[in-house]
Amino acid sequence: MKILTITLLATALGFFMTGCSPAQETAQSSQPAPSTSTPGLQTAMITIDGGKYTPSVISVEKGKPVEITFTGGKDLGCGGTVVFKSLKMSKDVESGKTVTFNFTPKEAGEIPFTCSMGMYDGKVVVK
Repeated sequence: MKILTITLLATALGFFMTGCSPAQETAQSSQPAPSTSTPGLQTAMITIDGGKYTPSVISVEKGKPVEITFTGGKDLGCGGTVVFKSLKMSKDVESGKTVTFNFTPKEAGEIPFTCSMGMYDGKVVVK
């Protein structure tokens, strides 16, 4: 009985830690495709699933409007809230649904984004 209890506790702890563990650093990047609705609009789509953002890094040009759409996957964990702390923006996303962030970067550099707990992370590289 003790072995069964310990096994169940270890399994539950493993599921919890997997759901909110830090995302592994990836070298993925996506060049946003221009949109025809707004001249110069840079767009990107990011999926939240399995403890990470895919892609976790996107590149944009400064001074041009950006539209980033986040899609909630099956395993959101604490990623159900996307936070751009430096832009003072935060939105909730549900599995199978999307949320969109719009902004125009004024300076070159990096704009990080995280989940509500700061466990999943990604960034927008502004060139």
